[in-house]
Amino acid sequence: MNTSHGRILQLLIDCSERVRKSVIDANHATMGEPVGMGADGESTSRIDQIAEQAALECFDTADITGNVLSEEVGFVDRGSAITFILDPIDSTSNATVAIPAVHDNTPPSIPDLHTSQMVGFPYFAFSVAAMIDHQLVAACVRNLPTGDLFTAMVNQGAAFNSAPISTASIDRLSDAWVSLIRPSGEEGLRRVSTILTGAKRVRITGCSALDIALIASGGIHGLVNPNAHRPPNSGEKVVDYAGAQLILHEAGGRITDTEGNPLPIDHDVARLTPVLAAATPKLHNELVSSIHPS
Repeated sequence: MNTSHGRILQLLIDCSERVRKSVIDANHATMGEPVGMGADGESTSRIDQIAEQAALECFDTADITGNVLSEEVGFVDRGSAITFILDPIDSTSNATVAIPAVHDNTPPSIPDLHTSQMVGFPYFAFSVAAMIDHQLVAACVRNLPTGDLFTAMVNQGAAFNSAPISTASIDRLSDAWVSLIRPSGEEGLRRVSTILTGAKRVRITGCSALDIALIASGGIHGLVNPNAHRPPNSGEKVVDYAGAQLILHEAGGRITDTEGNPLPIDHDVARLTPVLAAATPKLHNELVSSIHPS
């Protein structure tokens, strides 16, 4: 494989820009409408379809050939050693309330990187990673409303809008800002009670890819899905975490399942794995212990 990781990363960035423009230019009055069923077994909304089509068109016309694994179409085998693992819209529910702040029929143009034309809950992302021979080699996660971009290449570090980033040196829960997947039922609340009362701050955002990327940049310090008591009905899919996983790893953080095991990276877009991520190994260990109360 002679394709450089740098060229692959640039392709991922280019595709994220194309997806962002497609989302901004979409008819936001209808983007929450269901249009079918995805390969992951869940309903596909129009905005998922629009974003995925933009990404597929980008990969179809690129000079780098790769297989595609996506939440909606599943695995597209193109006989390549490269596989692009993508989630066209991470947090569709957030995306479908983030309507453009315009009041006429003129399609909004794509904003500058730090200028959003969306209101509502502007916290959803395009996430993509490139894998060669079962190793993640390049990744990007783009906040679609704001344009902010997290990137990484294997053994080359991580970046936020091209500036190098690293995790914060937070080792204790009492000092940590922790994002949660919403607890499910009384058992979920029991598992997360130590974090709810012991963390410095707690957030529930609904977009795991951006949460993991924010850990990489020091914005928050942990992400926990406390619902491991509900297998196989609760967790994150490989398309949710693959891109952000490499970014966090390159920034110095740790990400596993809630038992501390490595996350699976393969072609199964339906499997759900509860994720736990942290800025440091010590904080990771404390978070694992916190959600396994005796």
